[in-house]
Amino acid sequence: MDPLTHALSGAVLARALPREPIPAKYLWLLVGLAMLPDIDIVLKLVSDTFYLRHHRGVTHSLLMLPLWVWLIHTLIPGSRNRQPLMPWLIGSALLAHIFLDLITSFGTMIYAPFSDTRATLDLVFIIDPIFSALLLIPLLLILPLKKHARKIAVISFSLAIAYIALTAVYHQKSIELARKWQPNAEHVHAMPLPFSPFHWMLVAGYPDREERTAVNFIPGFAGTAPLFPAAMVRQFTAGTGTQESLNWQRFRPLRSLKNIDALPGIAFYRWFARFPVVLEESEDHLLLADLRFETLDLKREAFRLYIELGEKPRAWLIWRGEKRMELTDADAPPTSW
Repeated sequence: MDPLTHALSGAVLARALPREPIPAKYLWLLVGLAMLPDIDIVLKLVSDTFYLRHHRGVTHSLLMLPLWVWLIHTLIPGSRNRQPLMPWLIGSALLAHIFLDLITSFGTMIYAPFSDTRATLDLVFIIDPIFSALLLIPLLLILPLKKHARKIAVISFSLAIAYIALTAVYHQKSIELARKWQPNAEHVHAMPLPFSPFHWMLVAGYPDREERTAVNFIPGFAGTAPLFPAAMVRQFTAGTGTQESLNWQRFRPLRSLKNIDALPGIAFYRWFARFPVVLEESEDHLLLADLRFETLDLKREAFRLYIELGEKPRAWLIWRGEKRMELTDADAPPTSW
């Protein structure tokens, strides 16, 4: 989830949970704590590769949460006596961050450092202005209505939960739709797409292929599309169908390639990519993609793996556009730390 939404969640919790208003300094503290797990961005000082390996790791771990709460509470002077609820508020702010990341499709290592499994609920796109607005607008109303701050914050919290419940309903509808269209698939998945809670990507997996499409359950609902550049909207909506008319794309899965284990970047990409597929294969190179990050027109280059074949193969992870990082010396599965 984006930093603004994390910050807003901390502000809402600071107003909704305590029965009596807490001092402003503690409110801002909770706003900061709701963003704190993303402090792992400092890992970029080591390298982009190191950051990507460990982002959403121990700072986002449910197993490490009690330790972080204890440590932060210990470092806050005077909070033990002045704010007896502070450990619970700290824990709530950190937990909110973990949960908001968990409902996106990127993946969060909630069992770190004992497991690098990347859990996801696939409910909300990583940037969702509708969800953010459900937190922001009530907070703005608190400014002229301070006497009702807690009630308004509780309403904001309830609206956010209701929105997540709505996305859960349409996630299940998407799964059922994928099963209807692909009854013989070994597995089906649904992931949120931008602009609307009714806009979803469907993936159906077979032993020899992955099939993918996108559906909009309410085509007439533009959602937040008017807030974004027209080119971006076209890119994410091109090829999107309705429940009655879907255009499925077929891809060769990475697992179908033979004798590639020794290639640089392969072990890393198998860990990182959720739906790794082959876009290009020739005598001199391989181009792999993760369907999570690919638009239907395949023009949005994000988190692709390019492997240059030859006597000394080299691999690069394409973040976006021209930004790349070499994985030749980083081909082992990462640890959780």
